[in-house]
Amino acid sequence: MIGNILKGFILGLLLFVFACYVWFRLEISHIEYVKVKNCEQAAGQSLKALSNLVKDSWFERKHNDVEVLSDGPCMFFMFYQKPGVLYFGQEKTSGYLIGVAMTTSELHQIADTISVDMDFQKMYDYLLVRAKAKPAPSHHF
Repeated sequence: MIGNILKGFILGLLLFVFACYVWFRLEISHIEYVKVKNCEQAAGQSLKALSNLVKDSWFERKHNDVEVLSDGPCMFFMFYQKPGVLYFGQEKTSGYLIGVAMTTSELHQIADTISVDMDFQKMYDYLLVRAKAKPAPSHHF
């Protein structure tokens, strides 16, 4: 009797640990960290990584993130598929933040056409021109 209770408890505990692991993997599957040596020329590479993350996604997420890291955080991309919005900036708390209304196909098209070694300022200027034509709603992170 006690053996059956102990087996049930251990089986329940293992099932709980497995469910927590699956939940954790699903929870972080929308974030990709790109480590670079030089933050200056990583914007193009990061946008391509975001495009691949969205393209290879089997599970539609609320948003997909790419965080670029060197010695610390360099820049980030956040892409919300449902409203079709791309956010780009240095840090989420910095003043350099831009939002552009963009569909998934436009994201892939831009990622295919830009240079891999595009720097932050060129990417910011490029997206600023697009944001004037298609502004995104403001967002709190």
